[in-house]
Amino acid sequence: MREDPNWIPPLELLERRRIQRGSNPFFEFGDAELFMAWHDGAPVGRISAQINRRHREQHHDATGHFGFFDCADDVDAARALINAAANWLRSRGAVHMIGPLSFSINEEVGVLVDGFDTPPAILMGHAPSWTCHLLEQAGLRKEIDTFAYRLRPSEVPPVIRRLTRLATNTGRVSVRPFAMGNYRAEIRMLMDIFNDAWSMNWGFVPFSDAEIDALISETRFLLRGEYGRLLFLDGEPVGVMLALPDINQVMHSFGGRLLPFNWWKLLRAYRGAKWQTARIPLLGLKRSLHRTPMAPALLALLVSEFIDEAKNYPLEWVEFSWVLETNTAMTSLAEMAAGPPVKRYRVFTKDL
Repeated sequence: MREDPNWIPPLELLERRRIQRGSNPFFEFGDAELFMAWHDGAPVGRISAQINRRHREQHHDATGHFGFFDCADDVDAARALINAAANWLRSRGAVHMIGPLSFSINEEVGVLVDGFDTPPAILMGHAPSWTCHLLEQAGLRKEIDTFAYRLRPSEVPPVIRRLTRLATNTGRVSVRPFAMGNYRAEIRMLMDIFNDAWSMNWGFVPFSDAEIDALISETRFLLRGEYGRLLFLDGEPVGVMLALPDINQVMHSFGGRLLPFNWWKLLRAYRGAKWQTARIPLLGLKRSLHRTPMAPALLALLVSEFIDEAKNYPLEWVEFSWVLETNTAMTSLAEMAAGPPVKRYRVFTKDL
């Protein structure tokens, strides 16, 4: 991976916290085992196997998951890793496995299968081009794909503006930025909307209280009020848009390390707010609005709000991800605004 110019090494400090039982709230409702593959004394691959009790409660199935998959271009090593994860899951009652999810649907999802020519946006993965082939050779098949779209704020199509006017002309809609002085309550409101809006999506598992608390503490340094929007219909909160400055553009040269001086570079970039790219990981409406005539206009209004905000920054593009291929309403809006997806991520499955 280090030879790939588009790979952004994740911060080692955060990666260690992700797999530590005392740091990641996943371990309050899940269990996991980590495996490594070795060849001639050198590490050539890794994988996690995990059981998510909240997934089983939500979906009433015997699914196990795998994640953190990374492997050299070595089919034997990949098969050994998949078999190790499968055996561990099988011993805990799983009848099929899905992944990569690292560790849950609310963390990093899927493996890159198209769009290797550009670096990933913040909290999105990158992978060697051979990874998909290795998983297929190890006996896995496609479960579902997710897309990443990139919108250039200077090239917004007129249809987005027309839909926005339809929403505002009703007189029933209002939008406001996050109130950072009441950040905890704002994130709680955001999560209430998320847990309702995404509840019918593939693989959905609601955020737990522990996960929400972790989200509050881990994102506070990244967010400003203008990076998010809450949408109200007749005074009730029904929609959300959350954007993140793409710190990957700063971290590209860090090599995964914050010390000794990279933390200062990151802080200076954040305070200067000179972001060239950004990502919208959350954009949605409560479920009661999903199939209504107003839905496209309300989503377009949220998109338009951020586009207007983006004019205050020298943004080259804004990414919408991850968007399920089965979410036709969102893929239609994204393609109207941004054109075809620039990246495709795949989730795989295997019967046990």
